[in-house]
Amino acid sequence: MQSRYPPSVILVGALVVALICAALATATALNRPSLGAGLTLRADQIVITQAAATSALADHVGKRLTAIGETADSLVPLIADDLVPEPDILGTPDRLLAFYQRQDRFDTILRGPQVWLEVVGASGPEVIAAAPAPTRQLRDLPLPFWTQIAVGVIGWTLGAWVVAMRPRSGSAWMLLLTGLGLTMAAQSAAVYSTRELALDLGAFGSLSRINVFGTLTFGIGMVTLFLIYPKRLVSGAAQYLPALVIGAAILYVIAWDWPAAAVHLQLIIAIIMAVLVGAIAVQYVVNRRDPTARAILGWLGLSVILGAGGFVTTVVVPPLFGLPIVLEQSTAFLLFLIIYIGVALGVLRYRLFDLADWSVGVLFYAVGVALLLTLDALLIYGLALDQFPAFSLSLAVICLTYLPLRNRLSDRLNRGTILPMEELYRRVTDITHMPEGPAQHQRIRALWAELFQPLNISPVTDAEAADLSTATAPVLANDGQTLLLPRGAHFDALRLDFPAQGARLFSSRDAAQAATIGHLLDDSLGRHKAYRQAISTERSRINRDMHDNIGILLLSALHNPALDRKNALIRQTLSDLREIVANPMHDPLPLRDLIADLRAELGEALEAARIDLRWDGTDLPDITVPNQTFRLLRALLREGVSNILHHSGARQASVSVQVTQDQILVSLVDDGTGFDVTAAAAGNGLQNLHQRMVQSGSSFSISSSSSGTCLSARLPLYPSAKGAAP
Repeated sequence: MQSRYPPSVILVGALVVALICAALATATALNRPSLGAGLTLRADQIVITQAAATSALADHVGKRLTAIGETADSLVPLIADDLVPEPDILGTPDRLLAFYQRQDRFDTILRGPQVWLEVVGASGPEVIAAAPAPTRQLRDLPLPFWTQIAVGVIGWTLGAWVVAMRPRSGSAWMLLLTGLGLTMAAQSAAVYSTRELALDLGAFGSLSRINVFGTLTFGIGMVTLFLIYPKRLVSGAAQYLPALVIGAAILYVIAWDWPAAAVHLQLIIAIIMAVLVGAIAVQYVVNRRDPTARAILGWLGLSVILGAGGFVTTVVVPPLFGLPIVLEQSTAFLLFLIIYIGVALGVLRYRLFDLADWSVGVLFYAVGVALLLTLDALLIYGLALDQFPAFSLSLAVICLTYLPLRNRLSDRLNRGTILPMEELYRRVTDITHMPEGPAQHQRIRALWAELFQPLNISPVTDAEAADLSTATAPVLANDGQTLLLPRGAHFDALRLDFPAQGARLFSSRDAAQAATIGHLLDDSLGRHKAYRQAISTERSRINRDMHDNIGILLLSALHNPALDRKNALIRQTLSDLREIVANPMHDPLPLRDLIADLRAELGEALEAARIDLRWDGTDLPDITVPNQTFRLLRALLREGVSNILHHSGARQASVSVQVTQDQILVSLVDDGTGFDVTAAAAGNGLQNLHQRMVQSGSSFSISSSSSGTCLSARLPLYPSAKGAAP
């Protein structure tokens, strides 16, 4: 079943209906005769706590109101029952019937033109006359009235919104039914529980019946909800059993024997609560192997136990044992709102993966508050301490005992999903030092398996990969059943299903932890890969420099017959070798001196092989050049001279070095037999030289024929940031 209207339209429509009902309830509350005073029950006495400036009771605030009558001679005494907010708790049919009769009598008195009141203060009793206003003022309606009105508006609107979002869900419709019941119960109770003094029998009877109908309708919806959600426990006619049984109770209370039967309402509510808890327990047993259902039940069950259980404990159970209620009904309706919001989140499956964490957190806080209030009450009533010292001592005891215990329990619940930082660092380091390949990927999977203990780890599907293409953090999917880990720069995307061997769902806490570990792992892998690449680059540089620079010096020493010169060349070779290995970063050097040294070195090498050298371009500018530029120039000429000595058969070579504004133009020409440039380019020397030229932003060319070879290049005076390999 698909809704024809968008959820926003349904939400607005439901809100309008709720506000209309709230307006009707407000109009009913205002359409009452009023003394313009606020009355409160204290120690079984009705006390005037406030009064409007125009009220006859304005000068009697703080006094007791003891009687009311149409004349000074016909005063009717007031008793504590006359101001009870919820008459159903009075306990016996006779007492309840007397209450309604007195309410009707007081309403008749208040509708007269003049009312006589007996007030008792420090100076004794006093009878005064008052003229009741025909209606109450809006400002006279107390906060509990608006609280209950708001509960009704929120309950109905929220239920309609959940139905709009999940129109095909039977549980959503049951939630809407509970919203209807909550609205009827809360808004009808808002009128009679905050009355100034009295309502006529017709109005009170109608409002009380609406309240009973709403309360038990809430029970029908809630019990049926847990019979079909999260797993259907009954089907067919059995699912309508709560409606039939509780519906019969509704007819009995409001139609068969009202108001006498209304005194049994508290017992009926207690029985419904017991059935509800039983249904939750059965659901938990049936769904013990389903982490999704357990997450829902953890939140729903906690909401119902805190909300409905709190209402029953504070409002329903005490009258059954002849005790006063703990909370006023207007306040206790807020507990129903807790139920409703919790159930709505569960039915809507909103952030289902976080419901378990939320429910545990709420439970811890609820237990803390309950312990605080219990200890405070024991100190006040048991040891007769004043309120402030008792509360302070209770707060100190809770902070020193319960809060540390709560933290330890929380740590135990989270244990097994968080590795100590030193252990995590060791695992990540072990992975990063492994060679890239299947073994490393397997260790990464093993790390995720140890962290979250999923039932399954697999590569993501194509559709999931598309969804993760823009993701920068892990993504929770399938209501927390799946955690999708996006692809990192150095590892593949993965899918993890059902953590803790299927015992729970992934949560936002898990996603945040996975994001932190993923970033750590990716960063470590990236740094180690950059380290390995740096090592490889350095090895290549040393190999290249040794080939380009050391070779020519050794050849020169080999071909030089003079022992002194041979020794000098070997010493130069060792010096260059130390420079290559250490790779010092020199300051800029004078170009003229560098070229002079290079000319002498190459000239001796060629002369030893009986090859004439002609050097052009001795008129160089007086400038300095970076060490990288000179090393590149030296490597170029040494490689060229090495090839002339090895392969050319040349008798003459010429070198030209010229400097423009931002370049050094270099050429080396010989008159040898030439060679195949294509085949020679694949060799180590020329290939290394070409690579270095490209890296520095230089241009490099070779042409060769049977009449000789020409090697030429354009070197930037100041290489780019990536520069030539040093």
